[in-house]
Amino acid sequence: MFDRIDANGGLFISRVKDNANFEIVEELRTWRGNSIPLEGESLQDVLDDLQRQEIDVRITLSFERKRGSGASATRTFRLVGLRNAETEEYHLYLTNLARKEYRAPDIAQLYRARWEVELLFKMLKSQFGLDEINTTDAYIIEELIIMAAISLLMSRVIVDELRTLEANQREKDAADADESASRLSRRRCSLAVERHAHLIQLYLMIELGYELPDLDELLLWVSQNPNPHRERLREQVQSGEFAFDRH
Repeated sequence: MFDRIDANGGLFISRVKDNANFEIVEELRTWRGNSIPLEGESLQDVLDDLQRQEIDVRITLSFERKRGSGASATRTFRLVGLRNAETEEYHLYLTNLARKEYRAPDIAQLYRARWEVELLFKMLKSQFGLDEINTTDAYIIEELIIMAAISLLMSRVIVDELRTLEANQREKDAADADESASRLSRRRCSLAVERHAHLIQLYLMIELGYELPDLDELLLWVSQNPNPHRERLREQVQSGEFAFDRH
């Protein structure tokens, strides 16, 4: 997979298992003093003896291009490791990002940001219907994605406001500064916003000065014609007001 991503101009960062073993072919950062030379060594043979804060090397990765075909290949990728001060163990990452543009701490930070992206997609699918796209029309898919992203953005704004209000409210009664931090879960707030979306829309309409429709007339209108906008669209097409782009 990494080979295909790299061959097609893509970039990747992946966490490496603690027991993964690669042959180190080049050190991308040199250390002063009696540092252990890594070039030509296997990762697991030297990992426990290292005391440096960072590992930044190039390793070889052997694999079969097609599983079971016997067509093997070897690629060279960058391996980055950052030492955890508490556990004294390394967090290892495999990437094809260049060292001149991304130092070792940058790689770790990008990986943490990647998890935030995972959470965003999870929320887009679970709360904003991005996993229920029943069409193959590229334009409709794009519109649905944009609508989901806008809904997520609006939800985040409201959630942040809720967390600020909750923190301010608790700060008045807090014994110390640490107690003023918000304890509201973003996910819990997002679910509340989703469940009360129609109520939020009504309050927003009132705040912006719109008049709410008469409820009886609205329900009667929708009940009599389940597709109230269809006739208007037909009129627009017939009059030429709405024209298809034939190109």
